[in-house]
Amino acid sequence: MPDVTLITICWNAAATLSRTLDSVLAQRKLPLEYRFVDGGSTDGTLALLEEYRPRFEERGVRFYVEAQRRKPGEAGIPNAWNQAIVQATGDVVGLLNADDWYDPEVLSAVCDAFLADSVAGAVSMPVQMRHEDPRKEWLFTPQSPKALPWKMTVPHPGTFFRKSVYDQVGLYDTRYRISADYDFVWRCSKAGVRWLCLEQPRVYMQLGGLANASRSLARRETYRIARENGSFWDCRPALAWLLRTLLNR
Repeated sequence: MPDVTLITICWNAAATLSRTLDSVLAQRKLPLEYRFVDGGSTDGTLALLEEYRPRFEERGVRFYVEAQRRKPGEAGIPNAWNQAIVQATGDVVGLLNADDWYDPEVLSAVCDAFLADSVAGAVSMPVQMRHEDPRKEWLFTPQSPKALPWKMTVPHPGTFFRKSVYDQVGLYDTRYRISADYDFVWRCSKAGVRWLCLEQPRVYMQLGGLANASRSLARRETYRIARENGSFWDCRPALAWLLRTLLNR
């Protein structure tokens, strides 16, 4: 059975982090290690992590908390992801946001899928997008990579990669403040990474993060990524940018 490294990057996440941590402790299959990279929290996040540390360690989970080592010119989110990924020792890596959470079967379902297909480099499952207004909630279901010129095709919080995929295609591109995950999925697709998609939605993502707050920047980044990774003659990235601009998405 593959071992899992979970990574959570955080900055002043004390209001939501307990739910995230409790969901990991509730897993039927616990991770080998849980790594946190903190961007300089001042709200009690670090104290909360130390409160939870013995609960993880007494169940055999290696628990690491370290300060983010920022580099000039690098976007904060992919920089923090990369910092933890290079130290990960698990066979599989999952990135869990500090305000998102799992149901108890997530890690066992992911590991079963990887165990059944030794060639697969990635496993995705649908993600329930949660909002304080239930009318704005929706289900993000993995789609064919053929749609990449239009949009992100897999929900990143519901996607797990073999550590070897990062060795194959590289880490997250720190030029991108919001859309480094979209760029990474593009590179995986171009490299021929085999993808498995599970049907059951078991991951929950809280809407209202950085991408929603900076839609103009997100549109510019996704357009640039699609142009750099796709065909020069493909007009779909430009059409997608225009539609998002008109719809303010």
